[in-house]
Amino acid sequence: MYVHDALTHGRLTELFDMAEDAILARGFYSPDVVEQLMFDRYMYFVSAHLSGCTQYLATEERCAGESFILEMCDKFGATKFMRHSYKMAEQLMAQPRFYFPNFEQMATAEYLDMLNSIEDVEWLRFSGLVLFAVAHIPGARSDMRRVLRRRGIDGGERYIPTLVADEAMNQRIRAVQGLPPVGKGRKRIRKQA
Repeated sequence: MYVHDALTHGRLTELFDMAEDAILARGFYSPDVVEQLMFDRYMYFVSAHLSGCTQYLATEERCAGESFILEMCDKFGATKFMRHSYKMAEQLMAQPRFYFPNFEQMATAEYLDMLNSIEDVEWLRFSGLVLFAVAHIPGARSDMRRVLRRRGIDGGERYIPTLVADEAMNQRIRAVQGLPPVGKGRKRIRKQA
């Protein structure tokens, strides 16, 4: 299970710093847009890896994070980090706010925009973005029910809970908020007979 690793955090921040410098050096984007650009690319990989899944899988999100990190290493000349991509992906997945300070706002905005603009509601069931959002954003299930209800589709309850197990959702939301997984660090006390 995830344990914060200062060395891996240092590698990730160095990689993000290199990526931001390279993006800004091109001169096409302002500094306030760079975080959104990098987040959009991360979401591209998350959506690609989770699309078609019938349920949220943390391993798929980790694979998406690893693909994102490997692409950044390749694009921005940080090949020295490639061999650490697995640990870096775990760290990114476990503490997204460290690397995307506006993670919750950007994820919520992207999710709500997709919900309001989608034409085929049946596509929501296998959308990687929906799986990611339901796992990370508090209230995402309610948002989806509201959108389905507005479109005259009742019965969102029959498949929305299966998108993400309650335990997985609670752990991912705690990670987004910067909290350790539920139950970690507590010792179980056994009663003596």
